[in-house]
Parts: sequence; C-alpha cells; structure tokens
Amino acid sequence: MKQSLNGKFSETIKNIARVIDWKCLGAVLIAFIVTRLMVVIVTYFSLAQIPVLSGNGLWRYDVNNLIVDGLIRWDSGWYIPIAQTGYVFDSTAFFPLYPLLIRLTAYITGNMWTSGLWVSNIAFFIALFYLYGIARHEFDDVTAGRTVFYVAAAPAAFFFSTVYAESVFLLFVVASFYYAIKGKWLPAAIAGALASATRLSGVFTGVFILFEALWLQGVRFIPKPWSFKTFLTLLKNDLKLLPKAWKGILAAAATASGLIAYMVFLYIKFKNPLAFLSAESNWGRAVTWKWPLILTHNILNMHQVTGSILSGNIGTFAYLLDTLAIVVFLPLVIIVVFKFRPSYIWFTLLSFFSPITSGSPLSMRRFVMVLIPCFLLLASWGKNRWVDRLIVGISLPLQAYLIILFSHWFFAG
Repeated sequence: MKQSLNGKFSETIKNIARVIDWKCLGAVLIAFIVTRLMVVIVTYFSLAQIPVLSGNGLWRYDVNNLIVDGLIRWDSGWYIPIAQTGYVFDSTAFFPLYPLLIRLTAYITGNMWTSGLWVSNIAFFIALFYLYGIARHEFDDVTAGRTVFYVAAAPAAFFFSTVYAESVFLLFVVASFYYAIKGKWLPAAIAGALASATRLSGVFTGVFILFEALWLQGVRFIPKPWSFKTFLTLLKNDLKLLPKAWKGILAAAATASGLIAYMVFLYIKFKNPLAFLSAESNWGRAVTWKWPLILTHNILNMHQVTGSILSGNIGTFAYLLDTLAIVVFLPLVIIVVFKFRPSYIWFTLLSFFSPITSGSPLSMRRFVMVLIPCFLLLASWGKNRWVDRLIVGISLPLQAYLIILFSHWFFAG
C-alpha cells in the first residue's frame, strides 16, 4: 500500500513537471527577480545615503522602512486616498480598478499603503507570463525571453513595483492580447474591460481585439502587391468574412464596459460622466488639434538651459528622458507599421500618440511601457549580441537613476 501511494505521488509530480513550461517560468523568474532586486537595493541604499527632498507638502510613509517608503511617491498620494475614502472631483483622473484592488487587498494585509505594493508586484509578475506567451506566439522562446527581460529592465519599469496603476494596466493589456491571438473572445473581452477600468487608453485593447478577430477570419485589408483591381476583389472577400468574426467584434465592443461603468459612477456621484476629462485638463492633458506645435514648443521650452546641457539642473535631465522616449520610440512605432499586422499597428499608433495629443511630453517614458509591439521588435533585434548588450546596458542604469529620482521626490515620470 505504501509503495503504491509513493508510486502515485511520484507519478503526480512527474505529470506536474511535464505540464510546467520551464522555459517560460525560468525567463519570467530571471527577469522579475533580477530587476526587482535592483529596485529594492537601489531604493534602500540611495535613501540610506542621500537626503530626501522635504517640505512643500512632500510626505513620507515610514522613514524607518526605506524600501516601502521609497516606492510610495507622487501619484501614490492619489490612489491611496481613493482606496481609503473614495473619490473627490479632482481625483477622478485616476481610474477605479487599481484603488479598488488596493482596498480589497487591504482586507488581507491590514495596511492600505503596502497593499498597493502587493497588488503592483503580483500583477507585474503575472503580466510577464502573458507577455512571454505573446512573444513566443509571434517569434520563439528565445525572443520571448528577451522580450520579458527588456520590459522588466526598461528605464521606467520600476513603476511596476510602485503604488502606481502601471502593472495592473500592463497585466490586462497583455492578457487581452494573449486571449485575442488565441481566439478566446470571452477572456479577451473581460481583460479589455478591466484595462479600460484601469486607464482611459485601455479602450484601445478593443481596437486590438477587433482587428485580430478580423485577421483570424482571413480579412487582410490591403492586397500585396497592391492594385485597385485586387483591392476591390479583396474588399468583396473581406466583407463576406465579416459575419464570421462576430464573436470577436462583440468582444471588442465589450472592452468599453469598464469605462462605461466608471462613467455611470461619475454621473451618479458628480452628475458628470466625463469628470475624468475635466480633471485631466487640470493636469495639462486636454486634447488639442494644435498638439504638434504645442509639443514642439513645450519640448524646446523644457530644455532651455544656460550654456551647455551639462550645466542644466536635475529637473532638466529628468524631463529630457521624456523627450528621449518620444525620439527613441517614434522610429520603432513607424517600423511596427511595416512589420506587424493591423491589430498591433493600430494599438501601437493609438497608444503612442494619444498621450502627446495634449502637447505635453511629460511621463512619456512611463506611457511607452505598454507599447508591446515595440518591445517585440527590439527583442527580435536582440538576437544580435551587441544589440542585446546595448539595450540592457542602457536600460538598467537608466532605471537605477530613475529609481533614485523617484524615491527622493524628484520627478521621474
């Protein structure tokens, strides 16, 4: 009997081992542990050695807990009060899913402040598995491993471990991608709806799902080689295929339900379903058709320093990284247009340009973190050893620099 039980237990372990995707698990664990360990070490030792800015309403969670304290800054001061006591009109720019998760987690941890860190880091860890799955579907295991590490090592990736909504948003974006490319429309719709309840740009997951649904049914949009005659033929064929994509089309429409639910709440509480747009305008995020001119003016004005740029103050360098995010990612976005299928193209274009339609480059280093196709592109190039070293060698030091800025109350995105 004992030998029989031992045999069954051994067989169960072997079955579990066969089910586990060890390449995926290894890649995710390496990316998560290496980069999050860097976040913890840099936060702790920088706070232990360098004085933190004080005064002018700058608060601290716990000066005796340097790691936790250093990861709760800036927008954390909006999310936590929402989780504690609910919304005031000015806080409506911050969408509800993340503070709701903080509040629910606090029932387990008993601490509203640290609950945000638990939510962020767990969400980021899970997101990396979905990201790996997407990259492997498009390329291979090696490229998928690089994609996961490049995202975790990116300059603004430390935000995934702070009390910010970045990791929760990333989780539901990549989850919606993953289920859409697999043709699993119900979970894709749920993930997309949760993304739109986390951030306004979450509605762009619906665009991804829509085009992916059409693509999986054989809709190809543009004939190759292009000619007007072949375009008309392809258009007729595509129109015939549309009804077959009805499940994906419904899933795409359903992604807006998270936003709609928030708008209903805002109408009930403030009699203004678009209160978040009014609040965002107070942050300089109002959309304007003159955004290219305003963006150019703001960038030039932001980087006016006396003499050379090396004589600028720390704020100048911090803002420079947002400008660099635009400069670096714009060519990547353009290449994505030529290298990827329509679902990736439209999501990338909308996600990249929507933040800068206000004419402000601020926080672009953070917003580009969800441009998954750009990271897939970089990972495909990373098969070249020197390209890989260049990406990692630039990303990790910049992330460490931004961690120091953030934890010491300097603007970091």
